[in-house]
Amino acid sequence: MANTVLATAGKRLVGLSAVFIASAVLSGCSGPIMNACTAIGWANTLTVTLDGGTDDVSLVQLCIDDECSTPAPSQPYSDEHAPGEILWPEDLETYTPDPRAVELSYFASKINDRSWEIALSMSSPENVTLRAFSASGIVLADEDVTLNWVRVGGSARCGGPEEAAPVTLEIAS
Repeated sequence: MANTVLATAGKRLVGLSAVFIASAVLSGCSGPIMNACTAIGWANTLTVTLDGGTDDVSLVQLCIDDECSTPAPSQPYSDEHAPGEILWPEDLETYTPDPRAVELSYFASKINDRSWEIALSMSSPENVTLRAFSASGIVLADEDVTLNWVRVGGSARCGGPEEAAPVTLEIAS
């Protein structure tokens, strides 16, 4: 009888262990054993709205300490392709990527005459300097700005994309 009780207890222990392991595996990221983050990279964005005389603005730049944004590499488009759609080079053997795309982490893109968007990789700096330049390199506006970032995806533990409220940069007329 003692052997029967031990055998039954052993079977229950094995069964409970199997249930625990199966539930841990099936629960994936939220289980007690595994707690992996699914988002591995993102880009935080800042929208800069220009106010005042914007006719001469050819570049908006964001600087953090001594590192400043550059214009985003432009993507060609036609009637067959939408603006911003990534087009792969026809001949990958002779394609040479723009080195700025790997060396710099901040890119500025003109949305329209009064709006620019700056992609900051996974960075969310609190204090930045914004500048607007003419085509001849004249500084049309220069302002230090404090940003308040809000996470718009991901989780508190794993992080995720953030956005700051749009910033207005006054261009002197």
